[in-house]
Amino acid sequence: MNPLSPLPLAAALAGLPLGFWARELAIRHAVGEDAPPGHACPRCAVPVGGGLRASVRLAAGRCPGCRARIGPPPLVAEILTAAALAALALRRPWPELAAYGWLAAVAVALIIVDVAVHRLPDRLTAAAFLGTVAPLAVAALTREGAPGLARALLGGLVLTGVYLLLFLVNPDGMGFGDVKFAAALGTALGWLGWDALVTGAFLGFLAGGLYGGALVATRGAGRGGEIPFGPFMAAGAFAVILTGP
Repeated sequence: MNPLSPLPLAAALAGLPLGFWARELAIRHAVGEDAPPGHACPRCAVPVGGGLRASVRLAAGRCPGCRARIGPPPLVAEILTAAALAALALRRPWPELAAYGWLAAVAVALIIVDVAVHRLPDRLTAAAFLGTVAPLAVAALTREGAPGLARALLGGLVLTGVYLLLFLVNPDGMGFGDVKFAAALGTALGWLGWDALVTGAFLGFLAGGLYGGALVATRGAGRGGEIPFGPFMAAGAFAVILTGP
């Protein structure tokens, strides 16, 4: 795509409100097991979100009740989402752009949650998968055809199976949320081809392994220490999505 096309700018502008939505999703789900019910602030128990006033305070990364820091720093989710959508608009045609853009927005929320509480919520992993499959199904009708969609779905199944096997072998080293997230990422990569699927999965494992090794080397974590793997899964996948065919 022509870098001077208005589409990347439009995608970036659309990414700002999507990023705020990702921020609110992350805040609602990034709560520990001992947090108050209803996705409330862990400090004052005031429910987060709801109403314009609360939304403005959430955009500043503050609880609408006690004003304590909550969620990611200001504009992190918004800038990440806007940058991802702009980069995708340079590489992916419509309706693939809708699939990968949705996946990017939900992935931002999942990454924030995983970093905060080492969990990938079912609602978000399911939304990532369904929101990726639907536009790819439309793309299959207009461009690639049924074989491309079948390969994408099979890719999601294969990558999910790989992560499920790793989870069964070592439950302490792989969370079941990672297994569910693999369905969306595998589908997105499978649409691009088997080479893309293998490369994206490999890069995710490589990045996670290097990070874990660095933590051990610097005594930041023991050999059995838990690290959030969702960010590395997403990074490996989008490195291929943004550079692949």
